[in-house]
Parts: sequence; structure tokens; C-alpha cells
Amino acid sequence: MNIMLVSVTERIREIGLRMAIGATPGDIQRQFLAEAMMISLGGGAIGIAIGIGGSLLASRYGALPVQLDFQVIALATAFAVATGLFFGYYPARKAARLDPIEALRQ
Repeated sequence: MNIMLVSVTERIREIGLRMAIGATPGDIQRQFLAEAMMISLGGGAIGIAIGIGGSLLASRYGALPVQLDFQVIALATAFAVATGLFFGYYPARKAARLDPIEALRQ
């Protein structure tokens, strides 16, 4: 959530300009939620890749067989999406509630 709050703070003028030329608060909120989702999906994909790589290495060199479970991978992806939505909602809402005139003055 912190990186998204910083993103909103640094882009206040951009948000104000977009609202001044016709973007609705819903458009702004969707943009920031989409950005939060992309960040969390990217992190989730990297985590899944590291997990699969580690499992394959453990299976090859370890004494115990390791089996990939695609339901767990789907659950991890769903968790990444839910995390992005949950922690991206407040910054997106904050961005959507900015006053365009005040934002352009900064």
C-alpha cells in the first residue's frame, strides 16, 4: 500500500489534469487499482517462479520427491490478486477523491 500512496502523492498534478479534461473519479480509481494489481501479480509471478524452481531443485537433488500442485499455484495467484485489490483500494480511493483544481495548483 505504501508504494501506491507514494505514487498517488507524486502524481497529484497528473490526476488533476486527467480529471480536468474529463476523467471521472471511477476512471482514476480503476487506473490505480489496475496498477496495484499489476504490481502484485508481478510479485506473485516471481514468487511462483522461484517456488517452482526451488521445488524442481529439491526434487532433483533432495532425498524426498517434490510434487507440483497446480491448485496451490492457482491459490497463490488468487492471493496475489486479492492482496493487490485490498491494499490498492485506499490509495485508489484517495486519488479518485482529489479536487482537480487543488491538484493542479500544486
